[in-house]
Amino acid sequence: MVVISSRASWRSLVEVRRTYPHADLVGSVTVFNIAGNKYRLIVRIHYASQAIYIRCVLTHAEYDKGDWKE
Repeated sequence: MVVISSRASWRSLVEVRRTYPHADLVGSVTVFNIAGNKYRLIVRIHYASQAIYIRCVLTHAEYDKGDWKE
């Protein structure tokens, strides 16, 4: 993902989904399923500045608890 995202010029979630079809917008963050859906990568994407900020990486079970939303 690092190489792809560093070369990408995404302007919206629609464009992110062209590369990562299972990316989802949850509130103001984008959630990616990684490692065969074993983990969740939660990021904030600032499309105007082309910056991606990693909020956290969680197991599927940790993500489901929902504590990361606080």
